[in-house]
Amino acid sequence: MNGKQIRTAAIAAAAVIAIGAGITTMILRHDAQKSVDAYRSDSLGTGPQISDSKIVEALTAQNLGISKLSVRSFNGIVILRGNADAVTAARAVSVTRGLGVERVANLITPATAIDDDAIRREAERTLANSTSLEGTLISISVDNGVVSVSGRVKNEYQREAARSILRSVRGAKEVRVDLVTG
Repeated sequence: MNGKQIRTAAIAAAAVIAIGAGITTMILRHDAQKSVDAYRSDSLGTGPQISDSKIVEALTAQNLGISKLSVRSFNGIVILRGNADAVTAARAVSVTRGLGVERVANLITPATAIDDDAIRREAERTLANSTSLEGTLISISVDNGVVSVSGRVKNEYQREAARSILRSVRGAKEVRVDLVTG
């Protein structure tokens, strides 16, 4: 785009915003009974509005077992996120629609179980790639998702670096550090 096209686009955008603000002001002035959100909802055809927290309460009351549940509404669409199996995800959509929501984006993903061996391999790979841990002698073990690291490091900085790095390993529930400095 050249400068003239950019200015024209900016003026057009400003006009749309000004018109939108004028409509909102007019609605508030002439129809105190009806909120702007309700007007926008009716004009978009999205049906009744329900708060995200009410949807979370309804899903929690059903004991669906969705970990990391997140509910967000955007332009009349309720977006469900979290981890659960496919049946639970379908039930969550059903419960949400039962509250009067017409459009639901189901982004609930299956929780993947990670075995201890995979966690150990990723932990070892991550530590091996860290330049801050050069010259250390470290051993990793994993039991039920608990990562234990033992061995020898040069200083306290390397000890904390190992702890920090291992906390980011996918599937690690806890990190136990038994590193000797010296």
